[in-house]
Amino acid sequence: MWKFALYSWNSASGRSGRSETGATTDGELAVIGMMIVWTSFVFVVFPKLDLAVARLFAHGQVFWLAENPFLKAVRDISRQSQSYLLCTMAVIVILHVFLPRRLRFCPPHKPLFVLLSFAAGPLLIVQTLKVAIGRVRPRDLIEFGGIADFTPVWQFSAACSRNCSFPSGEAAAAAAGLSLLVFVPAGGRWIAALLLTPCLLFVAFNRVIFGAHFLSDVMLGWLLTMLGMALIWRWVEANSRAIDRFVTRFMFR
Repeated sequence: MWKFALYSWNSASGRSGRSETGATTDGELAVIGMMIVWTSFVFVVFPKLDLAVARLFAHGQVFWLAENPFLKAVRDISRQSQSYLLCTMAVIVILHVFLPRRLRFCPPHKPLFVLLSFAAGPLLIVQTLKVAIGRVRPRDLIEFGGIADFTPVWQFSAACSRNCSFPSGEAAAAAAGLSLLVFVPAGGRWIAALLLTPCLLFVAFNRVIFGAHFLSDVMLGWLLTMLGMALIWRWVEANSRAIDRFVTRFMFR
Protein backbone atom coordinates (compact mmCIF):
# COMPACT_ATOMS: atom_id res chain seq x y z
CA MET A 1 0.00 0.00 0.00
CA TRP A 2 1.64 3.21 -1.22
CA LYS A 3 -0.15 5.23 1.44
CA PHE A 4 1.61 3.50 4.31
CA ALA A 5 5.06 4.45 3.03
CA LEU A 6 4.04 8.01 2.22
CA TYR A 7 2.30 8.43 5.57
CA SER A 8 5.33 7.13 7.43
CA TRP A 9 7.68 9.42 5.52
CA ASN A 10 5.55 12.44 6.37
CA SER A 11 5.41 11.41 10.03
CA ALA A 12 9.13 10.76 10.21
CA SER A 13 9.96 14.10 8.66
CA GLY A 14 7.82 15.86 11.27
CA ARG A 15 5.23 17.26 8.90
CA SER A 16 1.72 17.59 10.16
CA GLY A 17 0.65 18.44 6.58
CA ARG A 18 -3.00 17.50 6.81
CA SER A 19 -3.83 18.91 3.38
CA GLU A 20 -0.77 17.27 1.82
CA THR A 21 -1.69 13.91 3.33
CA GLY A 22 -5.27 14.28 2.13
CA ALA A 23 -4.09 15.11 -1.38
CA THR A 24 -1.92 12.00 -1.40
CA THR A 25 -4.90 9.88 -0.39
CA ASP A 26 -7.05 11.45 -3.11
CA GLY A 27 -4.33 10.64 -5.63
CA GLU A 28 -4.18 7.02 -4.50
CA LEU A 29 -7.96 6.68 -4.73
CA ALA A 30 -7.90 8.18 -8.22
CA VAL A 31 -5.18 5.77 -9.39
CA ILE A 32 -6.96 2.69 -8.02
CA GLY A 33 -10.27 3.90 -9.43
CA MET A 34 -8.74 4.35 -12.90
CA MET A 35 -7.17 0.88 -12.70
CA ILE A 36 -10.60 -0.58 -11.95
CA VAL A 37 -12.16 1.31 -14.86
CA TRP A 38 -9.45 0.36 -17.37
CA THR A 39 -9.28 -3.27 -16.24
CA SER A 40 -13.06 -3.52 -16.59
CA PHE A 41 -12.90 -1.81 -19.98
CA VAL A 42 -10.34 -4.29 -21.34
CA PHE A 43 -12.30 -7.35 -20.25
CA VAL A 44 -15.63 -5.93 -21.43
CA VAL A 45 -14.26 -4.99 -24.87
CA PHE A 46 -12.27 -8.24 -25.17
CA PRO A 47 -14.40 -10.77 -23.24
CA LYS A 48 -12.71 -13.78 -24.82
CA LEU A 49 -9.49 -12.81 -23.03
CA ASP A 50 -10.87 -14.49 -19.92
CA LEU A 51 -11.49 -17.72 -21.83
CA ALA A 52 -8.08 -17.56 -23.52
CA VAL A 53 -6.30 -17.33 -20.15
CA ALA A 54 -8.43 -20.14 -18.69
CA ARG A 55 -7.56 -22.41 -21.62
CA LEU A 56 -3.86 -22.02 -20.83
CA PHE A 57 -4.42 -24.18 -17.76
CA ALA A 58 -6.83 -26.70 -19.29
CA HIS A 59 -6.14 -29.87 -21.25
CA GLY A 60 -9.38 -30.41 -23.09
CA GLN A 61 -12.02 -30.04 -20.39
CA VAL A 62 -9.73 -30.67 -17.42
CA PHE A 63 -7.79 -28.09 -15.44
CA TRP A 64 -4.71 -30.24 -15.09
CA LEU A 65 -3.13 -28.36 -12.18
CA ALA A 66 -6.24 -28.38 -9.99
CA GLU A 67 -4.96 -31.40 -8.04
CA ASN A 68 -1.34 -30.27 -7.83
CA PRO A 69 -0.23 -30.90 -4.21
CA PHE A 70 1.86 -27.74 -3.93
CA LEU A 71 -0.84 -25.45 -5.31
CA LYS A 72 -3.47 -27.09 -3.10
CA ALA A 73 -1.21 -26.59 -0.09
CA VAL A 74 -0.78 -22.90 -0.96
CA ARG A 75 -4.54 -22.50 -1.05
CA ASP A 76 -5.11 -24.42 2.17
CA ILE A 77 -2.48 -22.42 4.05
CA SER A 78 -3.82 -19.09 2.79
CA ARG A 79 -7.40 -19.97 3.76
CA GLN A 80 -6.58 -21.42 7.16
CA SER A 81 -4.26 -18.57 8.08
CA GLN A 82 -7.04 -16.00 7.72
CA SER A 83 -8.90 -17.11 10.82
CA TYR A 84 -5.68 -17.08 12.88
CA LEU A 85 -4.78 -13.66 11.52
CA LEU A 86 -8.16 -12.12 12.34
CA CYS A 87 -8.19 -13.67 15.82
CA THR A 88 -4.71 -12.25 16.42
CA MET A 89 -5.86 -8.78 15.42
CA ALA A 90 -8.82 -9.00 17.78
CA VAL A 91 -6.55 -10.15 20.62
CA ILE A 92 -4.21 -7.21 20.03
CA VAL A 93 -7.13 -4.79 20.37
CA ILE A 94 -8.30 -6.49 23.57
CA LEU A 95 -4.79 -6.52 25.05
CA HIS A 96 -4.52 -2.79 24.47
CA VAL A 97 -7.55 -2.30 26.67
CA PHE A 98 -6.42 -4.47 29.58
CA LEU A 99 -2.63 -4.17 29.59
CA PRO A 100 -0.98 -1.44 31.66
CA ARG A 101 0.07 1.55 29.61
CA ARG A 102 3.78 0.71 29.85
CA LEU A 103 3.18 -2.75 28.30
CA ARG A 104 1.07 -1.64 25.34
CA PHE A 105 2.98 -2.47 22.19
CA CYS A 106 0.61 -1.46 19.38
CA PRO A 107 -2.01 1.28 18.93
CA PRO A 108 -5.41 -0.36 18.34
CA HIS A 109 -6.16 1.54 15.12
CA LYS A 110 -3.63 -0.69 13.31
CA PRO A 111 -5.23 -4.08 14.02
CA LEU A 112 -8.62 -2.41 13.55
CA PHE A 113 -7.53 -1.39 10.05
CA VAL A 114 -6.66 -5.01 9.24
CA LEU A 115 -10.01 -6.24 10.55
CA LEU A 116 -11.92 -3.62 8.58
CA SER A 117 -9.95 -4.43 5.42
CA PHE A 118 -11.00 -8.07 5.56
CA ALA A 119 -14.56 -7.11 6.42
CA ALA A 120 -14.83 -4.66 3.52
CA GLY A 121 -13.11 -6.67 0.78
CA PRO A 122 -13.68 -10.44 1.11
CA LEU A 123 -16.99 -10.04 2.92
CA LEU A 124 -18.92 -6.91 1.99
CA ILE A 125 -17.71 -6.11 -1.54
CA VAL A 126 -17.16 -9.65 -2.79
CA GLN A 127 -20.28 -11.29 -1.38
CA THR A 128 -22.53 -8.45 -2.53
CA LEU A 129 -21.22 -8.61 -6.10
CA LYS A 130 -21.27 -12.42 -6.22
CA VAL A 131 -25.00 -12.41 -5.52
CA ALA A 132 -25.76 -9.41 -7.72
CA ILE A 133 -23.75 -10.48 -10.81
CA GLY A 134 -24.23 -14.26 -10.71
CA ARG A 135 -21.28 -15.16 -12.94
CA VAL A 136 -20.51 -18.86 -13.46
CA ARG A 137 -17.04 -20.21 -12.72
CA PRO A 138 -14.80 -21.35 -15.61
CA ARG A 139 -14.90 -25.03 -14.62
CA ASP A 140 -18.72 -24.93 -14.86
CA LEU A 141 -18.76 -23.72 -18.46
CA ILE A 142 -19.66 -25.88 -21.44
CA GLU A 143 -16.12 -25.32 -22.77
CA PHE A 144 -14.70 -27.11 -19.74
CA GLY A 145 -17.24 -29.88 -19.26
CA GLY A 146 -19.96 -27.95 -17.44
CA ILE A 147 -23.43 -26.94 -18.53
CA ALA A 148 -23.36 -23.13 -18.33
CA ASP A 149 -22.62 -20.46 -20.92
CA PHE A 150 -19.85 -17.89 -20.59
CA THR A 151 -20.77 -14.34 -19.59
CA PRO A 152 -18.37 -11.37 -19.66
CA VAL A 153 -17.36 -9.54 -16.52
CA TRP A 154 -19.96 -7.14 -15.03
CA GLN A 155 -22.75 -8.78 -17.07
CA PHE A 156 -25.69 -9.82 -14.91
CA SER A 157 -26.57 -13.49 -15.13
CA ALA A 158 -29.07 -15.84 -13.55
CA ALA A 159 -26.89 -18.87 -14.19
CA CYS A 160 -25.38 -18.80 -10.69
CA SER A 161 -27.23 -18.13 -7.46
CA ARG A 162 -24.58 -18.92 -4.80
CA ASN A 163 -20.80 -19.22 -4.53
CA CYS A 164 -20.42 -17.47 -7.88
CA SER A 165 -17.27 -16.47 -9.73
CA PHE A 166 -17.14 -12.66 -9.78
CA PRO A 167 -15.23 -11.32 -7.97
CA SER A 168 -12.75 -13.71 -6.41
CA GLY A 169 -13.04 -13.82 -2.63
CA GLU A 170 -9.59 -15.35 -2.20
CA ALA A 171 -8.03 -12.67 -4.40
CA ALA A 172 -9.77 -10.07 -2.26
CA ALA A 173 -8.45 -11.74 0.91
CA ALA A 174 -4.94 -11.79 -0.57
CA ALA A 175 -5.19 -8.08 -1.30
CA ALA A 176 -6.48 -7.45 2.23
CA GLY A 177 -3.33 -9.17 3.47
CA LEU A 178 -1.41 -6.08 2.40
CA SER A 179 -2.99 -4.30 5.34
CA LEU A 180 -0.40 -6.06 7.51
CA LEU A 181 2.19 -3.64 6.15
CA VAL A 182 0.88 -1.16 8.67
CA PHE A 183 2.81 -3.10 11.36
CA VAL A 184 6.14 -2.89 9.53
CA PRO A 185 8.50 -0.08 10.65
CA ALA A 186 8.47 2.82 8.23
CA GLY A 187 12.06 2.28 7.06
CA GLY A 188 11.41 -1.27 5.89
CA ARG A 189 7.88 -0.91 4.61
CA TRP A 190 8.74 -0.71 0.91
CA ILE A 191 11.02 -3.75 1.18
CA ALA A 192 8.29 -5.69 2.99
CA ALA A 193 5.79 -4.69 0.30
CA LEU A 194 8.12 -5.90 -2.45
CA LEU A 195 8.48 -9.26 -0.70
CA LEU A 196 4.86 -9.72 0.35
CA THR A 197 3.03 -8.56 -2.79
CA PRO A 198 4.32 -11.26 -5.21
CA CYS A 199 3.39 -13.97 -2.69
CA LEU A 200 -0.13 -12.62 -2.31
CA LEU A 201 -0.49 -12.20 -6.08
CA PHE A 202 0.45 -15.85 -6.52
CA VAL A 203 -2.19 -16.87 -3.98
CA ALA A 204 -4.76 -14.85 -5.94
CA PHE A 205 -3.70 -16.16 -9.38
CA ASN A 206 -3.81 -19.71 -8.05
CA ARG A 207 -7.59 -19.55 -8.46
CA VAL A 208 -7.20 -18.99 -12.22
CA ILE A 209 -4.87 -21.98 -12.45
CA PHE A 210 -7.50 -24.14 -10.72
CA GLY A 211 -10.25 -23.05 -13.10
CA ALA A 212 -12.16 -21.60 -10.17
CA HIS A 213 -12.03 -18.01 -11.39
CA PHE A 214 -11.45 -15.96 -14.50
CA LEU A 215 -8.51 -13.57 -14.66
CA SER A 216 -10.93 -10.63 -14.48
CA ASP A 217 -12.47 -12.08 -11.29
CA VAL A 218 -9.05 -12.08 -9.65
CA MET A 219 -7.83 -8.71 -10.91
CA LEU A 220 -11.02 -6.84 -10.04
CA GLY A 221 -11.42 -8.64 -6.72
CA TRP A 222 -7.93 -7.42 -5.85
CA LEU A 223 -8.46 -3.86 -7.09
CA LEU A 224 -11.90 -3.40 -5.52
CA THR A 225 -10.49 -4.52 -2.18
CA MET A 226 -7.57 -2.11 -2.57
CA LEU A 227 -10.05 0.69 -3.17
CA GLY A 228 -11.95 -0.25 -0.03
CA MET A 229 -8.72 -0.42 1.95
CA ALA A 230 -7.63 3.01 0.75
CA LEU A 231 -10.95 4.50 1.85
CA ILE A 232 -10.72 2.76 5.21
CA TRP A 233 -7.13 3.88 5.76
CA ARG A 234 -8.14 7.45 4.94
CA TRP A 235 -10.68 7.34 7.76
CA VAL A 236 -8.42 5.44 10.17
CA GLU A 237 -5.49 7.79 9.61
CA ALA A 238 -7.62 10.89 10.11
CA ASN A 239 -9.16 9.51 13.31
CA SER A 240 -6.34 7.35 14.69
CA ARG A 241 -6.00 9.20 18.00
CA ALA A 242 -9.76 9.26 18.56
CA ILE A 243 -9.97 5.53 17.76
CA ASP A 244 -7.15 4.70 20.18
CA ARG A 245 -8.75 6.78 22.95
CA PHE A 246 -12.16 5.21 22.34
CA VAL A 247 -10.80 1.66 22.47
CA THR A 248 -8.82 2.39 25.61
CA ARG A 249 -11.54 4.16 27.54
CA PHE A 250 -14.86 2.75 26.43
CA MET A 251 -14.58 -0.70 24.85
CA PHE A 252 -15.43 -3.66 27.09
CA ARG A 253 -16.55 -1.33 29.88
